[in-house]
Amino acid sequence: MKSIKNKLILVTLILVLIPLIGSTVLGFTLSYNELKGQAIQNQTKLADSVADNVLSFVDKAYSLTEHLSVSDSITDFNPTAQSNALAGTVERHPYFDLLYVQGTDGMQTARSAGELGDRSSRWWFTKMIDDKTPFVSQSYYSLSGNKPVTSIFFPINQNGSFKGIMGADLSLDALQQIVEEKSQDGSYTYIIDGEGVVIAHPEKTQVSELYNYKTLQKTVQVMDAQGNVVLDADGNETTEVQPIEVAKEIQTITTKVLSGESGTSEYKDLKGDEVISAYESIKIPGESAPWAVITVQKQSDALSIINNMQNRNIIMIAILIPIVILITYFISSSITKPIVNLMKLMEQANQGDLTVKSNYHSKNELGKLSNSFNSMIMGMKTLIEEIQKTALEVSHSSNMLAATTEDTAKATEEVAKTIVEVATGANNQALEAEDGSKEVQRLAAEVDNMTYFIEESSTSSKQVNEANKNGMNTIMLLEEKNKENNRVTNELLNVIESLKDKANTIGQIVETITSISEQTNLLSLNAAIEAARAGDAGKGFAVVASEVKNLAESSAASSNDVKDIITSIQKDILKAQQTMEETEKVIQAQNEAVNNTKESFVSIDKGVENIVSKISNITNSLDLVIESKTRVMTMIEHVSVVSEETAVAAQEVSAATEEQNAASEQVNALAEEMNEMAKHMESAVKAFQI
Repeated sequence: MKSIKNKLILVTLILVLIPLIGSTVLGFTLSYNELKGQAIQNQTKLADSVADNVLSFVDKAYSLTEHLSVSDSITDFNPTAQSNALAGTVERHPYFDLLYVQGTDGMQTARSAGELGDRSSRWWFTKMIDDKTPFVSQSYYSLSGNKPVTSIFFPINQNGSFKGIMGADLSLDALQQIVEEKSQDGSYTYIIDGEGVVIAHPEKTQVSELYNYKTLQKTVQVMDAQGNVVLDADGNETTEVQPIEVAKEIQTITTKVLSGESGTSEYKDLKGDEVISAYESIKIPGESAPWAVITVQKQSDALSIINNMQNRNIIMIAILIPIVILITYFISSSITKPIVNLMKLMEQANQGDLTVKSNYHSKNELGKLSNSFNSMIMGMKTLIEEIQKTALEVSHSSNMLAATTEDTAKATEEVAKTIVEVATGANNQALEAEDGSKEVQRLAAEVDNMTYFIEESSTSSKQVNEANKNGMNTIMLLEEKNKENNRVTNELLNVIESLKDKANTIGQIVETITSISEQTNLLSLNAAIEAARAGDAGKGFAVVASEVKNLAESSAASSNDVKDIITSIQKDILKAQQTMEETEKVIQAQNEAVNNTKESFVSIDKGVENIVSKISNITNSLDLVIESKTRVMTMIEHVSVVSEETAVAAQEVSAATEEQNAASEQVNALAEEMNEMAKHMESAVKAFQI
């Protein structure tokens, strides 16, 4: 278990160190964020500044090249004038590495320095021939200087027609100088062209090998055994492409900045260092893709001040901890020393020494505790003295109580024997009364069952009587419906007989129509014969005879159809007559069955009434038996209750006597125990020193 001193030291350390550490961490966090924001802002300003310088440099070179491309010394295509103008411009503006003019065939007509050559195979020449618009090119290896350059190209027009190309190779040394001037205090800056190729970087190897952050490749010149650049058949330098490894975020930044975006980013470089990067897009004049300026600074360099502050805070906390522990130790010792002294005095008092006394005096809580301890010791002394006196009195009283209790126990034992005999007799009587009560209850149960069955029989007989009456009513209704059915059947037979007569009449009419159609057909035949004999005069009559013949044939056909229908109807009527005769027989049999059922229900009704009367007589007799049973049950139960009460009373008296006897024995035992306790108390009290 931890001591109060240790707890005080721990609590003090917590109360002092937690706020100290918390304030230190909070201050560090706020300063860190503020300094980091300042570093990001500085990098953004640096990127803007470099971008302005680069844009100013390119604009100046672009404007000068544009001015040359429209000057008379160039557009007249006088090689001498062109060479003088180009050489003078380079002399005045040394950031031009080379100025040159070539015709539409690709052959150079003038250069600021070096030998003329055919450039018709160069990519930029093809682009100018196709587009005829000015642009700033991506970085590439020049043939003259055998080093990476960026060129500005303008079309040369004469009297509104395209005559040639004005080219200006910019020395990247000027851009490199800008980058090197801005790369300081742990940060560096680099520039990429519109294709993602590095054109200025503190690591000059990235410029000379055309590092491309967009494709993650570099272009390396192929050298022969003597260290010279290998040229192809067209005289161009031979290069090969090799992969490069950069931080993943650099490729993302390159994609953003070449699409015209500007901003900041934080990432880990290939060495694992956290860096802050700012990027700014540069809109290059002409039909050119934008360039970009990217700055990079290690976070450790940018935040070196806050890191030093953190180290100083850690050292300060490490010094403060021992000092706080020492101060806390001395304070806690001054608090816990009186408590330890009181603990020792309490241990002595616990061992029986009540002569101890605390000598600590103070107005604080420990002084009050010391006074309370002294008061407690004085009270315990007084209490021990009273206990000694009481122990003597208790010992004397317990001896007298033991003698009296022994005499009472003997008298109680005699009374208990007598009461046990009375209780035994009362108990036997109660058992016999209980057996008689059980037999009567069994008989009562049988009578109750009989009553239940008779009541059920009475209910069932009443239900049968009611069902019989309902059956009679149903039979009467069925008899009436049978009579109605007989009447309807007779009417239906009359209707069928009438329908049969009418069908026969229709058949006779059809026979007559058939006879008329046959005669009409014969008459039309004779008329046709006479019309044929009459020749042309009888043609109209022949047409009428033909129509009459058709009408007669149609009438005969319709008469035959009607005859067939009438024949079918007569057959159906005959079947209906037969069916109705059979139905009449069934109805007669049904009437006889209804009459027989009616007579059966009358007999059942008489029998049910006789049963109900007899059940009623049995019920009345059973009511008298139930009343007698109830009276007998009441009498037996009364006897049983009295017997049980007597037995219970005797048992209670016997139990009370036994309890009194036991209590006497217990009192005797307690008296002896009290005597022993008084002796023990007396000996225990003697152990205290008062």
